[in-house]
Amino acid sequence: MEIGAVKVRDGSVVDRFQQLVNPQQSVPGRITKMTGITTGMVFEAPPADEVLPDYRAFLGDGILVAHNVSFDGSFLDAELQRMGDETLPNETLCTVRLARRLLPGLDSKGLSRLAQFYDIDVEGRHRALGDAEATSVVLRRFVSQLAFEHEVETVEALLRFQHQSYQTVREVPGHIESIRDEVLPDVPDEPGVYVMKNRSGTPLYIGKAKRLPDRLRSHFTAVESSGARKRKMLQKVRSVDWTTTATELEAILLESRRIKAEKPRYNRAQRRYYNRPFIRLDTAHEYPTVSWTRRLEADGAEYYGPVRNTEQAEMVVDVVGRFFQLRECDDERLHLGQRCLYADMDRCTVPCETKDAEAYATVVERVRAFLTGQDQSVLGTMRDRMQRASDNLNFEKAAELRDTLEQLERILEKQRVAAAPVRQHNAALVHQAPDRAGRVDVMLVRFGRFEESIACAAPPSPEERDSLLERCRSVFDVEADPPETFSKRDATEIRLLSHWVYAHRDELTAVRWTPRTSPADLADAIAGRVQGQPQQSA
Repeated sequence: MEIGAVKVRDGSVVDRFQQLVNPQQSVPGRITKMTGITTGMVFEAPPADEVLPDYRAFLGDGILVAHNVSFDGSFLDAELQRMGDETLPNETLCTVRLARRLLPGLDSKGLSRLAQFYDIDVEGRHRALGDAEATSVVLRRFVSQLAFEHEVETVEALLRFQHQSYQTVREVPGHIESIRDEVLPDVPDEPGVYVMKNRSGTPLYIGKAKRLPDRLRSHFTAVESSGARKRKMLQKVRSVDWTTTATELEAILLESRRIKAEKPRYNRAQRRYYNRPFIRLDTAHEYPTVSWTRRLEADGAEYYGPVRNTEQAEMVVDVVGRFFQLRECDDERLHLGQRCLYADMDRCTVPCETKDAEAYATVVERVRAFLTGQDQSVLGTMRDRMQRASDNLNFEKAAELRDTLEQLERILEKQRVAAAPVRQHNAALVHQAPDRAGRVDVMLVRFGRFEESIACAAPPSPEERDSLLERCRSVFDVEADPPETFSKRDATEIRLLSHWVYAHRDELTAVRWTPRTSPADLADAIAGRVQGQPQQSA
Protein backbone atom coordinates (compact mmCIF):
# COMPACT_ATOMS: atom_id res chain seq x y z
CA MET A 1 0.00 0.00 0.00
CA GLU A 2 2.86 2.40 0.72
CA ILE A 3 6.64 2.64 0.68
CA GLY A 4 8.42 5.19 2.84
CA ALA A 5 12.13 5.57 3.49
CA VAL A 6 14.67 8.08 4.76
CA LYS A 7 18.29 8.20 3.64
CA VAL A 8 20.71 8.69 6.55
CA ARG A 9 24.29 9.81 6.02
CA ASP A 10 26.70 10.74 8.83
CA GLY A 11 23.84 10.54 11.30
CA SER A 12 21.57 12.99 9.47
CA VAL A 13 18.57 12.45 7.21
CA VAL A 14 19.58 13.72 3.75
CA ASP A 15 16.64 12.53 1.63
CA ARG A 16 13.14 11.02 1.87
CA PHE A 17 11.03 8.70 -0.28
CA GLN A 18 7.26 8.30 0.08
CA GLN A 19 4.77 6.80 -2.35
CA LEU A 20 1.34 5.22 -1.99
CA VAL A 21 0.99 1.95 -3.94
CA ASN A 22 -2.14 0.55 -5.55
CA PRO A 23 -2.44 -3.01 -4.12
CA GLN A 24 -5.04 -3.77 -6.83
CA GLN A 25 -7.59 -4.81 -4.22
CA SER A 26 -9.67 -3.02 -1.58
CA VAL A 27 -8.05 -2.05 1.73
CA PRO A 28 -9.54 -4.03 4.67
CA GLY A 29 -11.27 -1.97 7.36
CA ARG A 30 -8.88 -3.10 10.13
CA ILE A 31 -5.92 -1.87 8.06
CA THR A 32 -7.62 1.47 7.44
CA LYS A 33 -8.22 1.76 11.19
CA MET A 34 -4.52 1.14 11.90
CA THR A 35 -2.93 3.23 9.14
CA GLY A 36 -5.60 5.69 8.03
CA ILE A 37 -5.12 4.55 4.42
CA THR A 38 -8.40 3.96 2.60
CA THR A 39 -9.21 2.26 -0.70
CA GLY A 40 -9.96 5.66 -2.18
CA MET A 41 -6.46 6.92 -1.31
CA VAL A 42 -4.70 4.12 -3.22
CA PHE A 43 -7.23 3.79 -6.09
CA GLU A 44 -5.34 6.14 -8.40
CA ALA A 45 -1.85 5.42 -7.01
CA PRO A 46 0.68 3.65 -9.28
CA PRO A 47 1.07 -0.14 -8.88
CA ALA A 48 4.15 -1.74 -7.32
CA ASP A 49 5.88 -2.47 -10.63
CA GLU A 50 6.00 1.30 -11.27
CA VAL A 51 7.01 2.31 -7.74
CA LEU A 52 9.72 -0.26 -6.93
CA PRO A 53 12.19 0.86 -9.65
CA ASP A 54 12.07 4.37 -8.19
CA TYR A 55 12.62 2.96 -4.72
CA ARG A 56 15.57 0.84 -5.88
CA ALA A 57 17.12 3.95 -7.36
CA PHE A 58 16.60 5.77 -4.07
CA LEU A 59 18.15 2.90 -2.10
CA GLY A 60 21.11 2.50 -4.44
CA ASP A 61 23.89 0.54 -2.76
CA GLY A 62 22.95 1.74 0.72
CA ILE A 63 22.31 -0.53 3.67
CA LEU A 64 18.63 -1.46 4.04
CA VAL A 65 17.66 -0.75 7.67
CA ALA A 66 14.26 -1.72 9.04
CA HIS A 67 12.63 -2.58 12.33
CA ASN A 68 12.39 -6.34 11.77
CA VAL A 69 14.12 -6.27 8.40
CA SER A 70 13.18 -9.87 7.51
CA PHE A 71 9.51 -8.81 7.51
CA ASP A 72 9.89 -5.66 5.38
CA GLY A 73 12.55 -7.23 3.15
CA SER A 74 10.38 -10.27 2.38
CA PHE A 75 7.60 -8.02 1.08
CA LEU A 76 10.01 -6.15 -1.19
CA ASP A 77 11.63 -9.33 -2.48
CA ALA A 78 8.29 -11.07 -3.07
CA GLU A 79 7.05 -8.11 -5.12
CA LEU A 80 10.32 -7.95 -7.09
CA GLN A 81 10.12 -11.68 -7.87
CA ARG A 82 6.50 -11.21 -8.98
CA MET A 83 7.80 -8.57 -11.43
CA GLY A 84 10.49 -10.96 -12.67
CA ASP A 85 13.22 -8.75 -11.20
CA GLU A 86 16.18 -9.65 -8.98
CA THR A 87 15.79 -9.45 -5.21
CA LEU A 88 17.63 -6.74 -3.29
CA PRO A 89 21.34 -7.51 -2.96
CA ASN A 90 21.90 -4.81 -0.31
CA GLU A 91 23.36 -5.41 3.14
CA THR A 92 20.66 -5.33 5.81
CA LEU A 93 20.59 -4.05 9.37
CA CYS A 94 17.76 -4.98 11.75
CA THR A 95 16.99 -2.56 14.60
CA VAL A 96 14.91 -5.27 16.33
CA ARG A 97 18.06 -7.41 16.53
CA LEU A 98 19.98 -4.47 17.94
CA ALA A 99 17.23 -3.78 20.48
CA ARG A 100 17.30 -7.39 21.71
CA ARG A 101 21.02 -7.14 22.32
CA LEU A 102 21.26 -3.61 23.66
CA LEU A 103 18.01 -3.46 25.66
CA PRO A 104 17.29 -7.01 26.88
CA GLY A 105 15.55 -5.71 30.01
CA LEU A 106 13.00 -3.63 28.09
CA ASP A 107 9.57 -5.25 28.27
CA SER A 108 8.89 -4.86 24.52
CA LYS A 109 11.15 -4.30 21.52
CA GLY A 110 8.40 -2.92 19.26
CA LEU A 111 8.90 0.42 17.54
CA SER A 112 6.18 2.08 19.65
CA ARG A 113 7.87 0.98 22.89
CA LEU A 114 11.29 2.14 21.71
CA ALA A 115 9.85 5.50 20.66
CA GLN A 116 8.36 5.83 24.14
CA PHE A 117 11.59 4.71 25.83
CA TYR A 118 13.71 7.21 23.92
CA ASP A 119 11.02 9.91 24.11
CA ILE A 120 10.78 10.16 20.30
CA ASP A 121 7.92 12.24 18.95
CA VAL A 122 6.64 10.18 15.99
CA GLU A 123 4.58 11.91 13.34
CA GLY A 124 2.51 9.57 11.18
CA ARG A 125 2.91 6.40 13.27
CA HIS A 126 1.84 3.30 11.27
CA ARG A 127 2.44 5.19 8.02
CA ALA A 128 5.49 4.13 6.05
CA LEU A 129 7.43 7.40 6.19
CA GLY A 130 6.56 8.06 9.86
CA ASP A 131 7.81 4.62 10.89
CA ALA A 132 10.94 5.06 8.79
CA GLU A 133 11.67 8.42 10.47
CA ALA A 134 11.21 6.83 13.90
CA THR A 135 13.48 3.93 12.97
CA SER A 136 16.20 6.35 11.87
CA VAL A 137 16.12 8.09 15.27
CA VAL A 138 16.22 4.73 17.10
CA LEU A 139 19.19 3.70 14.94
CA ARG A 140 21.08 6.89 15.85
CA ARG A 141 20.48 6.17 19.56
CA PHE A 142 21.74 2.61 19.10
CA VAL A 143 24.85 3.75 17.24
CA SER A 144 25.67 6.17 20.07
CA GLN A 145 25.12 3.47 22.71
CA LEU A 146 27.21 0.95 20.76
CA ALA A 147 30.12 3.37 20.48
CA PHE A 148 29.98 4.17 24.20
CA GLU A 149 29.33 0.71 25.67
CA HIS A 150 30.86 -1.68 23.10
CA GLU A 151 33.36 0.43 21.16
CA VAL A 152 31.55 -0.32 17.89
CA GLU A 153 32.57 2.54 15.60
CA THR A 154 32.53 1.17 12.03
CA VAL A 155 29.73 0.03 9.71
CA GLU A 156 31.32 -3.42 9.42
CA ALA A 157 31.40 -3.83 13.21
CA LEU A 158 27.79 -2.61 13.43
CA LEU A 159 26.62 -5.20 10.88
CA ARG A 160 28.48 -7.96 12.74
CA PHE A 161 27.11 -6.88 16.13
CA GLN A 162 23.48 -7.60 15.16
CA HIS A 163 24.39 -11.29 14.79
CA GLN A 164 26.42 -11.67 18.00
CA SER A 165 25.14 -14.15 20.56
CA TYR A 166 23.35 -12.65 23.54
CA GLN A 167 25.92 -14.07 25.92
CA THR A 168 28.80 -12.13 24.39
CA VAL A 169 26.77 -8.92 24.26
CA ARG A 170 25.27 -8.86 27.73
CA GLU A 171 28.44 -8.48 29.72
CA VAL A 172 27.65 -6.64 32.94
CA PRO A 173 30.09 -3.83 33.87
CA GLY A 174 32.47 -5.02 36.56
CA HIS A 175 31.40 -2.50 39.21
CA ILE A 176 27.71 -3.37 38.74
CA GLU A 177 28.47 -7.10 38.99
CA SER A 178 30.52 -6.48 42.12
CA ILE A 179 27.66 -4.59 43.80
CA ARG A 180 25.18 -7.33 42.81
CA ASP A 181 27.38 -10.15 44.11
CA GLU A 182 29.07 -8.60 47.14
CA VAL A 183 26.78 -5.82 48.44
CA LEU A 184 23.15 -6.66 47.72
CA PRO A 185 23.17 -10.06 49.52
CA ASP A 186 24.01 -8.22 52.77
CA VAL A 187 21.19 -5.67 52.58
CA PRO A 188 18.78 -6.23 55.52
CA ASP A 189 15.11 -6.85 54.75
CA GLU A 190 13.93 -3.67 56.49
CA PRO A 191 12.65 -0.20 55.61
CA GLY A 192 15.34 2.41 55.28
CA VAL A 193 17.31 4.96 53.28
CA TYR A 194 20.10 4.06 50.86
CA VAL A 195 22.89 6.18 49.37
CA MET A 196 24.66 5.41 46.08
CA LYS A 197 28.16 6.89 45.97
CA ASN A 198 30.89 7.38 43.37
CA ARG A 199 34.54 6.35 43.59
CA SER A 200 35.43 9.25 45.92
CA GLY A 201 32.48 8.59 48.26
CA THR A 202 30.36 11.54 47.08
CA PRO A 203 26.62 10.77 47.24
CA LEU A 204 25.08 10.51 43.77
CA TYR A 205 21.56 9.51 44.76
CA ILE A 206 19.61 9.09 48.01
CA GLY A 207 16.41 7.06 48.10
CA LYS A 208 14.04 5.42 50.55
CA ALA A 209 12.57 1.96 50.53
CA LYS A 210 9.80 0.04 52.20
CA ARG A 211 12.03 -3.00 51.75
CA LEU A 212 15.67 -2.17 51.04
CA PRO A 213 16.64 -5.40 49.15
CA ASP A 214 13.77 -5.11 46.67
CA ARG A 215 14.39 -1.44 45.95
CA LEU A 216 18.15 -1.78 45.51
CA ARG A 217 17.82 -4.86 43.29
CA SER A 218 15.48 -2.88 41.03
CA HIS A 219 18.27 -0.32 40.47
CA PHE A 220 20.86 -2.91 39.43
CA THR A 221 18.61 -5.19 37.35
CA ALA A 222 18.08 -4.63 33.60
CA VAL A 223 20.33 -1.57 33.75
CA GLU A 224 20.35 -1.24 29.96
CA SER A 225 16.58 -0.65 29.89
CA SER A 226 16.81 2.31 32.26
CA GLY A 227 16.57 5.89 31.07
CA ALA A 228 19.70 7.71 29.92
CA ARG A 229 20.02 9.73 33.14
CA LYS A 230 19.86 6.63 35.34
CA ARG A 231 22.31 4.72 33.13
CA LYS A 232 24.74 7.60 33.37
CA MET A 233 24.44 7.58 37.17
CA LEU A 234 24.93 3.81 37.44
CA GLN A 235 28.14 4.07 35.40
CA LYS A 236 29.55 6.18 38.25
CA VAL A 237 28.24 4.19 41.24
CA ARG A 238 30.93 2.30 43.13
CA SER A 239 29.38 1.75 46.57
CA VAL A 240 26.02 1.63 48.34
CA ASP A 241 25.36 2.50 52.00
CA TRP A 242 22.09 2.24 53.86
CA THR A 243 20.45 3.13 57.15
CA THR A 244 17.56 1.02 58.39
CA THR A 245 14.50 2.56 60.02
CA ALA A 246 11.68 1.07 62.06
CA THR A 247 8.96 2.08 59.57
CA GLU A 248 8.50 3.29 56.03
CA LEU A 249 7.29 6.66 57.37
CA GLU A 250 10.59 7.20 59.18
CA ALA A 251 12.44 6.30 55.96
CA ILE A 252 10.43 8.95 54.09
CA LEU A 253 11.29 11.62 56.68
CA LEU A 254 14.98 10.64 56.85
CA GLU A 255 15.26 10.63 53.03
CA SER A 256 13.84 14.17 52.91
CA ARG A 257 16.33 15.48 55.48
CA ARG A 258 19.36 13.83 53.88
CA ILE A 259 18.54 14.95 50.33
CA LYS A 260 18.19 18.54 51.50
CA ALA A 261 21.41 18.34 53.51
CA GLU A 262 23.59 16.59 50.92
CA LYS A 263 21.86 17.59 47.63
CA PRO A 264 23.01 14.59 45.55
CA ARG A 265 23.42 15.34 41.87
CA TYR A 266 20.89 12.79 40.63
CA ASN A 267 18.07 13.65 43.05
CA ARG A 268 15.73 16.05 41.30
CA ALA A 269 12.97 16.32 43.90
CA GLN A 270 13.06 17.37 47.58
CA ARG A 271 16.30 19.33 47.25
CA ARG A 272 15.06 22.24 49.36
CA TYR A 273 12.40 23.15 51.89
CA TYR A 274 9.33 25.05 50.73
CA ASN A 275 7.01 27.40 52.57
CA ARG A 276 3.76 25.48 52.15
CA PRO A 277 0.51 27.38 52.75
CA PHE A 278 -1.73 26.61 55.72
CA ILE A 279 -5.41 27.46 56.11
CA ARG A 280 -5.84 29.82 59.07
CA LEU A 281 -9.07 30.02 61.08
CA ASP A 282 -8.75 33.04 63.37
CA THR A 283 -10.71 31.69 66.32
CA ALA A 284 -9.10 34.20 68.68
CA HIS A 285 -11.55 36.79 67.34
CA GLU A 286 -15.21 36.97 68.38
CA TYR A 287 -16.15 36.75 64.69
CA PRO A 288 -13.46 34.50 63.15
CA THR A 289 -12.24 34.77 59.56
CA VAL A 290 -10.58 32.28 57.21
CA SER A 291 -7.41 33.03 55.27
CA TRP A 292 -4.17 31.31 54.32
CA THR A 293 -0.61 31.89 55.47
CA ARG A 294 2.84 30.37 55.17
CA ARG A 295 3.71 30.76 58.86
CA LEU A 296 2.22 29.05 61.90
CA GLU A 297 2.27 31.46 64.82
CA ALA A 298 1.27 31.03 68.46
CA ASP A 299 -1.55 33.56 68.04
CA GLY A 300 -4.56 31.52 69.16
CA ALA A 301 -5.65 30.78 65.58
CA GLU A 302 -6.23 27.28 64.23
CA TYR A 303 -4.06 26.11 61.32
CA TYR A 304 -5.01 23.32 58.91
CA GLY A 305 -2.88 21.69 56.26
CA PRO A 306 -0.45 22.33 54.75
CA VAL A 307 -1.82 22.32 51.20
CA ARG A 308 0.21 21.96 48.03
CA ASN A 309 0.41 25.57 46.82
CA THR A 310 -1.19 29.02 46.93
CA GLU A 311 -3.69 28.03 44.23
CA GLN A 312 -5.09 25.28 46.45
CA ALA A 313 -5.03 27.54 49.51
CA GLU A 314 -7.00 30.24 47.71
CA MET A 315 -9.44 27.63 46.42
CA VAL A 316 -10.19 26.37 49.95
CA VAL A 317 -10.62 29.91 51.31
CA ASP A 318 -12.92 30.76 48.41
CA VAL A 319 -15.07 27.64 48.97
CA VAL A 320 -15.40 28.49 52.67
CA GLY A 321 -16.42 32.04 51.76
CA ARG A 322 -19.05 30.93 49.24
CA PHE A 323 -20.60 28.11 51.26
CA PHE A 324 -20.28 29.27 54.88
CA GLN A 325 -20.28 33.06 54.40
CA LEU A 326 -17.81 33.99 57.12
CA ARG A 327 -16.98 37.68 57.14
CA GLU A 328 -14.18 38.91 54.89
CA CYS A 329 -14.03 42.53 56.07
CA ASP A 330 -11.34 43.92 58.35
CA ASP A 331 -11.90 44.52 62.07
CA GLU A 332 -12.25 48.29 61.69
CA ARG A 333 -15.10 48.00 59.22
CA LEU A 334 -16.78 45.35 61.39
CA HIS A 335 -16.74 47.60 64.49
CA LEU A 336 -18.07 50.54 62.48
CA GLY A 337 -21.03 48.37 61.49
CA GLN A 338 -20.60 49.21 57.81
CA ARG A 339 -22.19 46.75 55.43
CA CYS A 340 -19.74 45.71 52.68
CA LEU A 341 -19.83 44.36 49.14
CA TYR A 342 -19.64 40.73 50.33
CA ALA A 343 -22.90 41.18 52.23
CA ASP A 344 -24.58 42.51 49.08
CA MET A 345 -23.23 39.47 47.18
CA ASP A 346 -24.76 37.17 49.82
CA ARG A 347 -21.29 35.95 50.83
CA CYS A 348 -21.43 37.10 54.44
CA THR A 349 -23.70 36.49 57.45
CA VAL A 350 -23.49 40.25 58.18
CA PRO A 351 -22.30 40.13 61.83
CA CYS A 352 -21.71 43.88 61.61
CA GLU A 353 -25.51 44.30 61.55
CA THR A 354 -26.84 41.26 63.41
CA LYS A 355 -24.30 41.30 66.29
CA ASP A 356 -25.29 37.65 66.86
CA ALA A 357 -22.07 36.01 68.08
CA GLU A 358 -23.83 32.76 69.01
CA ALA A 359 -25.26 32.20 65.51
CA TYR A 360 -21.87 33.08 64.03
CA ALA A 361 -20.18 30.57 66.34
CA THR A 362 -22.49 27.86 64.98
CA VAL A 363 -21.29 28.63 61.46
CA VAL A 364 -17.67 28.53 62.65
CA GLU A 365 -18.26 25.03 64.04
CA ARG A 366 -19.48 23.94 60.62
CA VAL A 367 -16.36 25.46 59.03
CA ARG A 368 -14.21 23.58 61.53
CA ALA A 369 -15.99 20.32 60.68
CA PHE A 370 -15.46 21.05 56.98
CA LEU A 371 -11.73 21.79 57.37
CA THR A 372 -11.20 18.56 59.32
CA GLY A 373 -13.01 16.52 56.67
CA GLN A 374 -15.91 15.61 58.97
CA ASP A 375 -18.60 17.60 57.13
CA GLN A 376 -19.05 16.34 53.55
CA SER A 377 -22.17 18.39 52.75
CA VAL A 378 -20.24 20.96 50.70
CA LEU A 379 -18.86 18.22 48.46
CA GLY A 380 -22.38 16.88 47.93
CA THR A 381 -23.66 20.34 47.00
CA MET A 382 -20.80 20.80 44.54
CA ARG A 383 -21.54 17.44 42.91
CA ASP A 384 -25.18 18.48 42.47
CA ARG A 385 -24.13 21.78 40.90
CA MET A 386 -21.72 20.01 38.59
CA GLN A 387 -24.48 17.63 37.45
CA ARG A 388 -26.91 20.50 36.85
CA ALA A 389 -24.31 22.38 34.83
CA SER A 390 -23.71 19.28 32.72
CA ASP A 391 -27.45 18.70 32.24
CA ASN A 392 -27.78 22.33 31.07
CA LEU A 393 -24.92 21.74 28.58
CA ASN A 394 -22.72 24.22 30.47
CA PHE A 395 -19.74 21.92 30.18
CA GLU A 396 -17.13 24.58 30.92
CA LYS A 397 -18.73 25.27 34.31
CA ALA A 398 -19.14 21.54 34.97
CA ALA A 399 -15.44 20.95 34.23
CA GLU A 400 -14.44 23.82 36.54
CA LEU A 401 -16.54 22.35 39.37
CA ARG A 402 -15.14 18.87 38.68
CA ASP A 403 -11.54 20.06 38.94
CA THR A 404 -12.25 21.98 42.16
CA LEU A 405 -14.10 19.00 43.61
CA GLU A 406 -11.26 16.57 42.88
CA GLN A 407 -8.69 18.80 44.58
CA LEU A 408 -10.96 19.49 47.54
CA GLU A 409 -11.77 15.81 48.09
CA ARG A 410 -8.08 14.94 48.29
CA ILE A 411 -7.28 17.81 50.67
CA LEU A 412 -10.19 17.03 52.99
CA GLU A 413 -9.50 13.30 53.00
CA LYS A 414 -6.03 14.04 54.38
CA GLN A 415 -7.55 16.35 57.00
CA ARG A 416 -10.17 13.76 57.90
CA VAL A 417 -7.51 11.37 59.19
CA ALA A 418 -5.95 14.10 61.34
CA ALA A 419 -9.40 15.46 62.36
CA ALA A 420 -7.78 18.40 64.14
CA PRO A 421 -5.84 21.61 63.53
CA VAL A 422 -2.08 21.16 63.37
CA ARG A 423 -1.38 22.23 66.95
CA GLN A 424 -4.18 20.03 68.29
CA HIS A 425 -3.25 16.98 66.19
CA ASN A 426 -2.23 14.54 68.93
CA ALA A 427 -2.82 10.89 68.16
CA ALA A 428 -1.47 7.38 67.97
CA LEU A 429 -1.73 5.95 64.44
CA VAL A 430 -2.07 2.17 64.54
CA HIS A 431 -0.80 0.71 61.27
CA GLN A 432 -1.34 -2.91 60.29
CA ALA A 433 0.66 -3.46 57.09
CA PRO A 434 -0.62 -6.33 54.91
CA ASP A 435 2.88 -7.77 54.51
CA ARG A 436 3.64 -7.80 58.26
CA ALA A 437 1.27 -10.41 59.63
CA GLY A 438 1.09 -10.46 63.40
CA ARG A 439 3.00 -7.17 63.77
CA VAL A 440 1.66 -3.65 64.21
CA ASP A 441 3.40 -0.27 64.14
CA VAL A 442 2.14 2.51 66.41
CA MET A 443 3.15 6.01 65.26
CA LEU A 444 2.89 8.74 67.90
CA VAL A 445 2.02 12.22 66.60
CA ARG A 446 2.32 15.27 68.84
CA PHE A 447 1.43 18.83 67.75
CA GLY A 448 1.01 17.53 64.20
CA ARG A 449 4.56 16.19 64.02
CA PHE A 450 5.74 12.58 64.00
CA GLU A 451 7.59 11.80 67.22
CA GLU A 452 8.41 8.09 67.25
CA SER A 453 7.12 4.62 66.40
CA ILE A 454 6.61 1.51 68.49
CA ALA A 455 6.44 -1.98 67.01
CA CYS A 456 4.48 -4.63 68.84
CA ALA A 457 2.75 -7.94 68.34
CA ALA A 458 -0.96 -8.31 67.77
CA PRO A 459 -2.08 -8.74 70.52
CA PRO A 460 0.69 -6.95 72.45
CA SER A 461 2.55 -8.78 75.21
CA PRO A 462 2.50 -7.38 78.79
CA GLU A 463 6.00 -6.01 78.23
CA GLU A 464 4.92 -4.27 75.03
CA ARG A 465 1.87 -2.87 76.83
CA ASP A 466 4.19 -1.43 79.52
CA SER A 467 6.43 0.05 76.80
CA LEU A 468 3.39 1.67 75.16
CA LEU A 469 2.37 3.22 78.47
CA GLU A 470 5.89 4.56 79.09
CA ARG A 471 6.18 6.13 75.64
CA CYS A 472 2.69 7.65 75.86
CA ARG A 473 3.63 9.29 79.18
CA SER A 474 6.76 10.74 77.58
CA VAL A 475 5.26 11.96 74.28
CA PHE A 476 1.83 13.11 75.49
CA ASP A 477 3.01 15.26 78.37
CA VAL A 478 0.16 17.51 79.51
CA GLU A 479 2.65 20.19 80.57
CA ALA A 480 4.29 20.42 77.13
CA ASP A 481 3.49 23.52 75.10
CA PRO A 482 3.17 23.55 71.31
CA PRO A 483 6.05 25.24 69.48
CA GLU A 484 5.82 29.00 69.02
CA THR A 485 6.39 28.66 65.28
CA PHE A 486 6.89 25.79 62.85
CA SER A 487 10.02 25.80 60.69
CA LYS A 488 10.11 25.00 56.97
CA ARG A 489 11.35 21.54 57.93
CA ASP A 490 8.41 21.07 60.33
CA ALA A 491 5.93 22.13 57.64
CA THR A 492 7.55 19.81 55.08
CA GLU A 493 7.47 16.85 57.44
CA ILE A 494 3.86 17.53 58.43
CA ARG A 495 3.05 17.41 54.72
CA LEU A 496 5.02 14.16 54.24
CA LEU A 497 3.19 12.65 57.22
CA SER A 498 -0.11 13.75 55.67
CA HIS A 499 0.82 12.11 52.34
CA TRP A 500 1.81 8.86 54.02
CA VAL A 501 -1.35 8.75 56.13
CA TYR A 502 -3.48 9.41 53.04
CA ALA A 503 -1.72 6.65 51.07
CA HIS A 504 -2.25 4.13 53.92
CA ARG A 505 -5.64 5.34 55.13
CA ASP A 506 -7.26 1.92 54.63
CA GLU A 507 -4.66 0.29 56.90
CA LEU A 508 -4.71 2.90 59.69
CA THR A 509 -6.71 3.52 62.83
CA ALA A 510 -6.24 6.78 64.74
CA VAL A 511 -6.56 6.92 68.52
CA ARG A 512 -6.97 10.57 69.56
CA TRP A 513 -5.43 12.13 72.65
CA THR A 514 -6.58 15.20 74.55
CA PRO A 515 -5.16 16.71 77.74
CA ARG A 516 -8.06 15.07 79.62
CA THR A 517 -6.88 11.59 78.59
CA SER A 518 -4.58 9.78 81.00
CA PRO A 519 -1.58 7.94 79.53
CA ALA A 520 -2.98 4.65 80.87
CA ASP A 521 -6.32 5.18 79.10
CA LEU A 522 -4.51 6.07 75.89
CA ALA A 523 -2.28 2.98 76.12
CA ASP A 524 -5.38 0.82 76.75
CA ALA A 525 -7.13 2.33 73.72
CA ILE A 526 -4.06 1.68 71.55
CA ALA A 527 -3.76 -1.89 72.81
CA GLY A 528 -7.44 -2.38 72.03
CA ARG A 529 -6.92 -1.27 68.45
CA VAL A 530 -3.83 -3.48 68.11
CA GLN A 531 -5.97 -6.44 69.17
CA GLY A 532 -8.66 -5.42 66.68
CA GLN A 533 -11.23 -4.43 69.31
CA PRO A 534 -13.67 -1.54 68.71
CA GLN A 535 -11.95 1.80 69.29
CA GLN A 536 -12.51 3.30 72.70
CA SER A 537 -13.02 7.02 73.09
CA ALA A 538 -9.84 8.68 74.24
